[in-house]
Amino acid sequence: MTAEKRQEIEAHKAACLERYRAAQELACTIYSQRRDKGNKWRMWAERELAKHPELQVEARAKLNRLGKGKGSDGDQR
Repeated sequence: MTAEKRQEIEAHKAACLERYRAAQELACTIYSQRRDKGNKWRMWAERELAKHPELQVEARAKLNRLGKGKGSDGDQR
């Protein structure tokens, strides 16, 4: 594999990892504010997720894990 191709792959991996971390941070931020938002926190959470369509799928998955008490990524089975 050429050095240029390896660099391209590494850049793609770095971008994916950054997006994943941003989604995790967004989910944790939303989850941590759920008590402050009261009974309508889910509607608020949906609006927050809609602001970040590129992170929505990963953030929603993390929120679901947090809601089930399985917040760490190692608990996925």
